[in-house]
Amino acid sequence: MSWIDQGGPLMWPLLALSVATVAILFDRAVAFSTFRLADAETERMLLAARGGDGEAARVRVAQQAPELLPFAEILLTPGPAESRERAAAVAVEETVRRLDSRLGLLAIAGRVAPLLGLLGTVLGMIQTFSRLAETEGALDMTMLADGIWQALLTTAAGLVIAIPAVAAHQAFLRREEGVAFALSRLANLMLAEKP
Repeated sequence: MSWIDQGGPLMWPLLALSVATVAILFDRAVAFSTFRLADAETERMLLAARGGDGEAARVRVAQQAPELLPFAEILLTPGPAESRERAAAVAVEETVRRLDSRLGLLAIAGRVAPLLGLLGTVLGMIQTFSRLAETEGALDMTMLADGIWQALLTTAAGLVIAIPAVAAHQAFLRREEGVAFALSRLANLMLAEKP
């Protein structure tokens, strides 16, 4: 708490941003780690069930990858190929959109935190040199060093928030791309004509 007080007023928005960033990191880490895609055996069962009785495939998907159950329902429901393709595309997009939830906030935190830190440093330096200008006589190096140290605390705080936020955002985006690819691949396999 002493560092927050010494860093100046912009340390409080940085503290709030760090709490929000940690909450989003935890939320998205849980969402991505618990999201399960169909394994090879489930894929084979889904492919075997195309156009036939898909009850065994539905049960398997419900047990192994419940997030994909609505997706499997669309793919296993008989109907015109065109409407099933559109429904599968919508299902893929909705799934990816759910995973993408709050990733934009993580990107914003990664951009805003260093800027807030820099602003705090600039304001701290202005305040330090203003106090130095008001003093008469010999220059007090202790006051100058204390002022610069306090001003740099906000930059350090901003970078401590931004670095993990940017790294996690990129990692989550890569995972999201992998999920989108896997779902699109499964949809293409399921909607392909039977050999």
